[in-house]
Amino acid sequence: MDDWFSKIQSKVFTQVEYMLKKKYSDLKCTTRNENETPAEFPTLYLHELQPLEVGQDLTNETVNAIRCTIEIQVWVNTTEQDCRNILTDATLEMKRLHFNISAMPIVQTTDKIAWGVIRCTRLIGNSDDIAT
Repeated sequence: MDDWFSKIQSKVFTQVEYMLKKKYSDLKCTTRNENETPAEFPTLYLHELQPLEVGQDLTNETVNAIRCTIEIQVWVNTTEQDCRNILTDATLEMKRLHFNISAMPIVQTTDKIAWGVIRCTRLIGNSDDIAT
């Protein structure tokens, strides 16, 4: 399958959403950037930052591997601790998917809205479980 790398965000999102909704049934999960504070709380926004191709071979005709970076942002209208709890569970799920956490959860509050972010990276090959 030559387009495996284009499906990584969708596969990661599906898994993270499934696992976090078990604990936070009211959590809105999205891959759509709303460019501002979301209308619903709590909200988790997951998106893939621009991946880098790695692991080229001599023919260089296919994508053999990518360095994938996923960013997860969370907004809540309750407390920073609630935001931190969701981010911690998202971090644990990303670790379960074998990602390295390149930016640990950081949370801040503005106008009674707590917002936090993590970034996760992983080398993914074309025959990796998450790619197939």
